[in-house]
Amino acid sequence: MKKVAFPLLAAATTVGIVLSAPTSAQDTQRGTGMNMPAFADYDLNGDGTITEDEFIKARSERIAKRVQEGRQMKNLATAPSFNDIDVDDNGGIDPDEFAAHQAEHRKNRKQR
Repeated sequence: MKKVAFPLLAAATTVGIVLSAPTSAQDTQRGTGMNMPAFADYDLNGDGTITEDEFIKARSERIAKRVQEGRQMKNLATAPSFNDIDVDDNGGIDPDEFAAHQAEHRKNRKQR
């Protein structure tokens, strides 16, 4: 029986490693679990603009979910504020501002 147990254990371990590996090149580049949110995740009423209230609510929910999943909350103290993303200072984040911020964030992560 011991001769059968080792090959089964080795096969199960191999399957576990394969299944836990990143599923796309994008996941590999950013690391698993590092998916950035979509604009729609913050535009809670779907009107095409993220207000400061929507931003705060969506960010709080995202943080709470990540904490519940047991994820580390690195760099939370230096997370960008609503005003950092609302570059035209009109009181709302539009899809272009959101995309520009995410592009800059990706660029900065690659340089580390």
